[in-house]
Amino acid sequence: MLPIYEAIDVIEVINENVGHTKPWVVLAKTPEGLKSFVTKLYTTEQVDQFNCITKKVMCNLLAREFELNVPPCALIEIPEYLALKLPPETQQQFDNADYRLKFATLYLDNVNSAIPGFPLQYFKKRVQMDTLFAFDNLIRNGDRGRYKPNLLFSAKEVFLIDHELALSNQDIVNIDLNTLQLEDKFTKYHLIFPYLKKAKVQYKKNFFNDFSEYLRILNLNKLTPYFNQLVNEGFNDYSQPITNWFN
Repeated sequence: MLPIYEAIDVIEVINENVGHTKPWVVLAKTPEGLKSFVTKLYTTEQVDQFNCITKKVMCNLLAREFELNVPPCALIEIPEYLALKLPPETQQQFDNADYRLKFATLYLDNVNSAIPGFPLQYFKKRVQMDTLFAFDNLIRNGDRGRYKPNLLFSAKEVFLIDHELALSNQDIVNIDLNTLQLEDKFTKYHLIFPYLKKAKVQYKKNFFNDFSEYLRILNLNKLTPYFNQLVNEGFNDYSQPITNWFN
């Protein structure tokens, strides 16, 4: 089950260079002490129509099954009194946001966003590049491109973030798998594609071996308690399209 925490302070509102969202960094009391979390304040329409909370939760959980790093996640309640202490524009953002619990990930120190054209070694030392590429195709994530990588680099690791556009209904429902086609938005425009394309033939022969094994042993039943938890917290049940797709 996902831990549920209550925010006790708003540390920062981040003005992103890319995208229209302004994530909040909040402080919450956890069993291990005070910790900072990053959350986005989606509208009720975004939550209900696009199931963004469910998708972010499931992709965070699934990434771990493929040995890909993600920040630990939680559900966060932000009391109204915290917003009242903020500037009017930020208060308005809170008022426009969905009333339910917010999806949040642990705030990571000393990380930087990936930049297209990073030397190959930056990736090879920190992540299985072919597995990352295949994983994003599996979850139908077209939002890890050269314009918006959604990858955070630390000194030794890479962390995957922001999966609200993955597992979208139009990409996983009523799909003709017999065409054996992968759309360009998931392949040619992926951040990792140029590196894989330029790899030597002897390396390409082993691409996706680890991914295939992770996929073979993937147990979708692990997701069931989290689907149930989200429904119990008042979110729409989006389990059937996701499990049907993976099956």
